[in-house]
Amino acid sequence: MNTIANNPRGLSGEALPETPLNCEDNLKLAAHMHKTKAAHHRAQAHVALDFEGAHFHPLEAITFFRRWPRSFLRNVLYTVIFNALFAIAFTLLAFADGRPIPMELAGKILVNNLIISNAIGFMFWGVLSLIGPVMRLVNRRSFVEIALFYSVMGTGIVTLSFVGLSQLPGFNEMQTWILTKRQLLTSFVISFFISLVLAFIWRRRVTELAGQIELSEERERAASAERAATEANLRALQAQIEPHFLFNTLANVTSLIHTRPDDAKHMLEEFIAYLRSSLATTRESRTSLAQEFALMKSFLAVLQIRMGARLKTRFVLDDDVSGFGLPPMLIQPIVENAIKHGLEPKVEGGELVLSARRVADMVEIDIADTGLGFQNTTSSGIGLKNVRERLGKLYGGNARLDIHDNVPSGTKITILLPAAA
Repeated sequence: MNTIANNPRGLSGEALPETPLNCEDNLKLAAHMHKTKAAHHRAQAHVALDFEGAHFHPLEAITFFRRWPRSFLRNVLYTVIFNALFAIAFTLLAFADGRPIPMELAGKILVNNLIISNAIGFMFWGVLSLIGPVMRLVNRRSFVEIALFYSVMGTGIVTLSFVGLSQLPGFNEMQTWILTKRQLLTSFVISFFISLVLAFIWRRRVTELAGQIELSEERERAASAERAATEANLRALQAQIEPHFLFNTLANVTSLIHTRPDDAKHMLEEFIAYLRSSLATTRESRTSLAQEFALMKSFLAVLQIRMGARLKTRFVLDDDVSGFGLPPMLIQPIVENAIKHGLEPKVEGGELVLSARRVADMVEIDIADTGLGFQNTTSSGIGLKNVRERLGKLYGGNARLDIHDNVPSGTKITILLPAAA
């Protein structure tokens, strides 16, 4: 009833490129991943069917019997139970014509049917164990083909079982009956009945597996489409930041051309140097804290030309988080807001401190300034809104942005990202 075969090898996922990709590449990658996963699911369906065909026990069609892991002893017990069900069914057929049968004779018929059913059932088990690879192919066929295969094969198995039983005391009279037309017809009828039951149970299991695989594929298709849409949205949000800084810097250069031409030239040179170092990074999907801190140093160098001694900066990056990966342009909007709303409006200026460290299972990034803070502004600008949106889309509820008053003055903004990300 149950076959024993080697477990089929699992399918490994296709390796994906680790290098950062631009928006168009990400969308292409999402489509490629969807096709790859669809092909993987189709292959997985065949693997699942092959595995079930080699290990499936008919009693597993009932959910109750799936509670225990597959093992040799479990399958022996299941086969005995399954055989007993057939013995009871054939015994009930003996009463079908309505003739009264004495209880002692009924008990003998049941015992004989139990012996016969177990002989046939375990013979089925042994034969199917030997032809496991063939059964993988058979179990992919239609209901009718499976039933016919079991019927023809079962006729031989039942006949062999009768041959073996005829050697036991109490069954010797079967020797004159074996290989007669009546015996072969009886064997075929028994086999056909068993085959219909097995084919029906197997088809039900195949339908159940197909439904599970289809549901899994549908979920993967939905997740793939959602990932592609989210990636495109994130790129659109990131694209909003870049021209924001570009326009501000060019406006500053324009304002300095007539009054401080040397500073305007110097700012433009620093800005070009910043663009050269950051252009590739801002087009990537991931960067590191070390790279972001280096970019912020270049970014603030541009701003220091305008503010001079009024702007002081300090950077504190713990070594254990320097390689931590995060989305690009996540810190710059907050730094720019700290300058615009906190330090630049303050006559004497102040200090901006950028720091990052690990706290438990989170990475904490702090942007603290000693300026005026946000109390006197009615808008948090594009920066904070953009960062919050990106955090929500990238990390769900696992990341957050907090705003606090800094001591002795100014504002402290903290970004908390899951270290496992």
